[in-house]
Order: sequence, then C-alpha cells, then structure tokens
Amino acid sequence: MSKNLNPKTGQFDEIISIIDNARARALKAVNAELIQMYWNIGEYLSGLCANSEFGDKVIDEAAAYIAKTNPGVKGFSRRGLYRMKQFYEIYKDDEFVTPLVTQISWTNHLLIMSGSKTAEERHFYMTLCAKEHYSKRELERQIDSAYYERYMLSSKKMTRWWNMPSAVVCLPPWCPTILCTCPTRNYCKTSCVS
Repeated sequence: MSKNLNPKTGQFDEIISIIDNARARALKAVNAELIQMYWNIGEYLSGLCANSEFGDKVIDEAAAYIAKTNPGVKGFSRRGLYRMKQFYEIYKDDEFVTPLVTQISWTNHLLIMSGSKTAEERHFYMTLCAKEHYSKRELERQIDSAYYERYMLSSKKMTRWWNMPSAVVCLPPWCPTILCTCPTRNYCKTSCVS
C-alpha cells in the first residue's frame, strides 16, 4: 500500500537547512564549553604551579590522578594539561582575546599558540580564524606560508604609498576600506582622497 513519493525539487530543502543550522549551533556550543573548560583547568593549574616549589610536578601529578580516577577520559595527559595552563597564561591578561576565545577550535588555538611569535600575530590569526571559519588545514597553510608577515609587509608598503609627500592619493580598487570617488575612476593619484 505504499505509494512512491516524488517530492518536487527543493520541496524539503528547508528541512535540510534547519537540520544543518541546528547542528552548526550545537557544535559551536560544545566548542565554547570545551574551550571554557580548558581555560578553567589552565587557570587552576596555573594557580597551583604558582604556589608550588616544583610547578611541573603538579602537572605530572594532576595527569596521573586524572588517568587513575578517570581512565576513559582522553586529552588530559601531561602534555594536554600543560597546553591548557599555557593557554590560560598566554591569554589571561589579554582583553582583545576574550570575545574570540570560544569562537575558535582548540586545535586552532594550539596551532596559533605554537606558530605565533608575538601577541599581535596571535591576534591576527585568531581574528582571521573567527572571521573566515578556518579549518585546521587552512590555518596551518596560512601560518606555514607566513601570511601574517606578508600581510604586515604589504600594509607597510601601502602606508608608505599612502603617505607620499605632495601627492593626493586615490585608493586602488583592491583596497577594501574606502571607495574611490575620482570622476575618472582610474586610480591615478588624483583628487579623490586627501
């Protein structure tokens, strides 16, 4: 008695969209909770290490305790706990990071912490990850290709070009900040931006 259903093309696409959106929100919520947990563990370990004579021993003992009491829990080895402590200590006094921390996966945080030399570079990659929703592979590619350094070098060139003496500059078409208002729209350093 079953009839073959032949739905119209696209008839149920809205259902798929609802499912996909709910999954994405659930993943974001789980990621935010995991990052918050890693932050709290890092804060706790940092405090213990600061009050201890042998800080690294505290982390070893914590890892052994977790392995003994919760053998099925993964990611809380000495190395993992040390990274959580490092995560907290790197970002604890950084107000820039607060809104971005839970928007980026733990894996991307680890890549940024290990691949960045300065706070500015970490901010750059965190902002990029949050804005562009980078996967681990894409972030690795950007860090390995020294994207931050290339971006900073091109910004310096742009700043030098922009501050040329006795020139009123019209921004080139690739500049995202201000649109050219030059009547000829030829980006010829005429009178569109002073």
